[in-house]
Amino acid sequence: MIFIWTGNQKQSTAQRLLKPWIALQCGHQLKASKLWQASSLFLTTKQHNHVQEKICECVSEHALNQVPTQELLMATVNENVKNKLIERALINSLKGCLLERLK
Repeated sequence: MIFIWTGNQKQSTAQRLLKPWIALQCGHQLKASKLWQASSLFLTTKQHNHVQEKICECVSEHALNQVPTQELLMATVNENVKNKLIERALINSLKGCLLERLK
């Protein structure tokens, strides 16, 4: 028997499969956010990258928590469902994570 460590055991397999997509899209959404642009004006490049990384970790960790399992499973096999799910999940969690990290 082979055991593979998959990180947070409270997350479903579908959540773990979608997590990298969420993190990638988070970076794109964050760069387009006026709140992020204004908040990061006075950060050094190193600080900017660190805070962005932490925000996107937060988003990818929490974005799918309230998504029903059936919808998560559909997102793993249907590109359109995946894109809509990721967009909705990002919108729901990005602002909260951004404000949390900029305190």
